[in-house]
Amino acid sequence: MIDLARFLHILCAALWMGAALYWPGDLRRALDAGAPGVALRRASGALALDGGAGLATILTGGLLASVGGANVVTMWGGLALAAVRLALLLLLARPAVARVASAATAGDLTGARAAAKGAAAYAGIAHLLWLLALAAMVFPL
Repeated sequence: MIDLARFLHILCAALWMGAALYWPGDLRRALDAGAPGVALRRASGALALDGGAGLATILTGGLLASVGGANVVTMWGGLALAAVRLALLLLLARPAVARVASAATAGDLTGARAAAKGAAAYAGIAHLLWLLALAAMVFPL
């Protein structure tokens, strides 16, 4: 059971990391090309995957902890890092994409490009948090 829980947890975490890999740059490139529509749809899908994979990562981490496959410090540290990342998704990434969409709809690509910087900031912070959580799992205290 521990191996299955560990596999599911790693799979969800990998999906979570991957969700923030491509879309901020894709959005920026689409805005630079003057074609934000497709990139905004993909960003919306990526944000949904980001949130879903984040919740799944937390749930599978809880499953792993419940079957005895997690270090207590790592478990609480990972939960804290995951909670911060989910909060950033809700407080930084989603509003940034909404501002991009609003500006792009109004025809203000300069404003949309400026708003897209919030998405890039989220991606950088999200990757750092994911890396810290990974390091905590590999090198538990």
